[in-house]
Parts: sequence; structure tokens; C-alpha cells
Amino acid sequence: MREDSLLSLVAAANAPLTDPDMNRHIGMGAPQFELYHFALSVCSQKVRVCLMEKEASFAAHDINLQMPSLGNYDPAYVRLRLQGAGNRPLVGNYSGQSSVSSEGFDPAVVPTLVDLREQKVYVDSVAICEHIDTSVTSAPALMPPDLAQMVRSEMAIVDATPHVAVLYGAHPDIDFRPERLRQNMPGVHDRKIEKIRLARSAAEGDAQLEDAFDAKIEKEAAGRSFVATPDKMRRSVADIVSIVSELDGRLNTQANPQWICGDRFSLADVFWAVSLFRLKWLGMAFCWNGAHPLNEQARPAVAGYAARLFDRPSFRDGVIDWPGIARTEYVSEYYTT
Repeated sequence: MREDSLLSLVAAANAPLTDPDMNRHIGMGAPQFELYHFALSVCSQKVRVCLMEKEASFAAHDINLQMPSLGNYDPAYVRLRLQGAGNRPLVGNYSGQSSVSSEGFDPAVVPTLVDLREQKVYVDSVAICEHIDTSVTSAPALMPPDLAQMVRSEMAIVDATPHVAVLYGAHPDIDFRPERLRQNMPGVHDRKIEKIRLARSAAEGDAQLEDAFDAKIEKEAAGRSFVATPDKMRRSVADIVSIVSELDGRLNTQANPQWICGDRFSLADVFWAVSLFRLKWLGMAFCWNGAHPLNEQARPAVAGYAARLFDRPSFRDGVIDWPGIARTEYVSEYYTT
């Protein structure tokens, strides 16, 4: 793509983003990256922590994914994001995950990263973080070559964790989620579909955008069915308990289990930090604390690992203290005001 064409798409996507508190320059010097993200998005959090860990300079555009705004459906943003799709098929599956490898390319989500120096758009949090790591060489590598296979394996496990399912849907026997979610999530997929249809109307005549919005509608309809199916929600929670149990086992087999791949902090730890904090935020710390009807067994190795991750300065900057993070009763100890 010509440089002026990409910059014009960036300018169009940025045009409605006028709130200075949600469009900020982070870091020193001219920004190399433009990041389109949302404070509470798990995949956005992975990217922000990576950027903070690398001390990168970037323009942060916080796209409001909440009702009634749903800025991720703005045709200008979707048009920009589509530049990073490559040959990926449009989203056509719903498993409660947020992985591009299993779900397909979702044209109307975050994060999206534009590398202004390279003039390229990146749309998958795994690829985004790996690109940031290799292109910002002024800070230690987060995927050392000798650990690359192990790091990617851990990232894939986090990417396949059904975070989306347990955010939007309730366990049919015990709804452990924060009160605000229990009140606000019912009917959310219908409200999203209504907004997508409005965006599709605004894009009428643009076949690429129409296809993108049609795929998004199909995904949200599948999500509505998924979270309303008790067995699927039970399985999602059970899968997460199992994933945490297996993490505990891997930590316990290490001679020095400070980080998941040994004594060096890596992209695997970035991903696990976000995942474990999301589970705690949702009321799922019982996965490692135990003494709960859905998990009796304590997993102290994970508990200690999570505490170290949450104390990491890059994690506090990119997640805990990032503006707009909705607090829940399960993470109140991290906030003093």
C-alpha cells in the first residue's frame, strides 16, 4: 500500500477520536506506532504491557467498545483494520476465545497496530507483540531465540483460554461474575447486532465492508447462542480451571519458577499476567485459591506467580493503572482511591 493511502486511512479512523484523555502519546520521541485499543480488552492489554515493557513510543487511541458507542464498528476504523487481514478468512466460529487462529479474522475488534515506520497494519495480538519485540531493539528481547518455542507455546495456551465466554456468559449453577456484569450482560449480543446493522447501512455500496459487517453479525449471533447454552458455559469454566491447574504443574517442575519460561521475563509472562488478572477481575481466583464449589484445590505456585506478575511495573502501567479500567470487587486491593 502507498504511504499516503495508509496515512489517509489512519487520518479517517482518527477523525472521530477527539477526546484527549482517550488519545494520548505514550513514551519519548515521535511515536513509531498507532495503537487502537480498549482499556478492558484482554488482547489490548497484552499489547499495552508489551509496549510498556519495551518502553516504546506510541499513540494510544482508546476505542470505546461499550454501549452505546461501540466505536469499533465505525466504518473508517474497520476499513483501516481490514488492511491487516491479509489472506485470513473472516471470522466464522465462536468458541468463547479471542484467538485469530481458531475464530478467524474479526474485522471489528481491537487491538489494531499501525507501524508508521514500516507502513504496515497488524491485527492479531500475538503477531502485534512479536512485531513490537523485534522492531524495538532498545530494550531486552521478550522472546529470546533459545526460548522462542517455549514462549510461543505458552502464548498459544493463553490465546486459547475462553476469556470471552466467561465475560459475556454465566456459569449456569454459580454466577460468580461481578455484580456489574450480571446486570449489564444480558441481551448484550442483541444490542451489538443492532449497532452493527446500523454501521452496515452506513457502508452500503462498499462490498468489502458489507462482507465484514455480515461476518461480525454472524459471530455475535453465534456468541448469543453459546453463552445461553449451559453445557458450553460449564465446559468453558472447567477448561479454565484445567488450564490453571496445568500452569501450576509447569511452574512446579521448574528449578527457578520465577517466570513461566525460567529466570527471564518474556512475552509468555505478558500473556499470563493479563489472563490471570482477568480471571481475578471476574471472580475466578478460585482457580488457584481453591476452597470453592468449582475448584477445591489450591495452587500456590500460580498464586505466587500471579502476585509477581501483577507487581511488574509494565503491568501496573498497562493494565491496573491504565485510565478507564473498570474496577470490580475482586481486585479492590490494587486500588487505594
